[in-house]
Amino acid sequence: MIMNLDVLCQLLEERLLPLIDRDYVFLDLPYHPNVGDSLIASAAIILLKKAPYRCLYCSSSYTFDKRKISKNTLILFNGGGNFGDLWRDYSIFRNKIISEHPENHFLIFPQSVSYLDKKNLDEDVKIYSLCGKRMTICARDRDSFEVLRKHFVNNNILLVPDMAFYTDRRLLKPKSGEGRVLFLKRRDKEFVSNSKYDIVPDNAEIHDWPTLENKMLRFYGKYLRFIQLSRTIWWYPRTFLHVEDYIWQKLIIPYYLRSGIRFVNKYDIIYTTRLHVAVLAVLLNKQVYFFDNSYHKNSALYNTWLKDFPNVKFME
Repeated sequence: MIMNLDVLCQLLEERLLPLIDRDYVFLDLPYHPNVGDSLIASAAIILLKKAPYRCLYCSSSYTFDKRKISKNTLILFNGGGNFGDLWRDYSIFRNKIISEHPENHFLIFPQSVSYLDKKNLDEDVKIYSLCGKRMTICARDRDSFEVLRKHFVNNNILLVPDMAFYTDRRLLKPKSGEGRVLFLKRRDKEFVSNSKYDIVPDNAEIHDWPTLENKMLRFYGKYLRFIQLSRTIWWYPRTFLHVEDYIWQKLIIPYYLRSGIRFVNKYDIIYTTRLHVAVLAVLLNKQVYFFDNSYHKNSALYNTWLKDFPNVKFME
């Protein structure tokens, strides 16, 4: 099958919508300034609107307020690149929810998988095994799919495109970057030094996501981490959590999504170490040169879904 955006969106609908077979809660929304995760969550919400069931509520891991979840409710977790132990807090949250709701059905939207410590893998396998076939885990690349299929043998494992391909097309209005060149260089633990960066032209502008370079937004991220810590020590009014949910879901995540689109649209040629800069550049029909990250999720996704796109070149 030749991949294009229409095919990827069709696959997302065909493989995910039949699994939304009852009212649901949608957890682990990204309340942090990584535009890529806002892209994923926004696209997931668009897809979920096509399901004939109600969303009872959405929350992040730290605003989840332990409202009662009926055993007949489907529990959805947002997708991304945090399945495993590189970003362990996300797995800890999922494990907690799964352990507290042993009779529910679960669906984890498309994820990249990375384990460095076998103890963490064994812990997750043990917890997920309790769910059996009531747990469906979606991998967003073939490498992750094979890891899940090998170890999480009691669960349903699906190969599904990255959710960000389902971004609302009405927001995607390509503009000329007037010849500008971007080198998107991530600055976290997924970055790896690479001699291949020598191909980046001298006139390239070097940035990370604008939301990660903005000092006020970084400060707000630290504030959120403080709130998350404070909840483990002091009582925190439930109303405050609901207000946080509203602000993030209605204002901040949509703002991050729009700012990411505006940012990528300023350039014609993009060199990137971030997966979702590449995906967004594809959606906006830009020329993309794609580098790998520390655990090869970029190359895995490229080889699974993007090899047929003529405007994407992976730097092997």
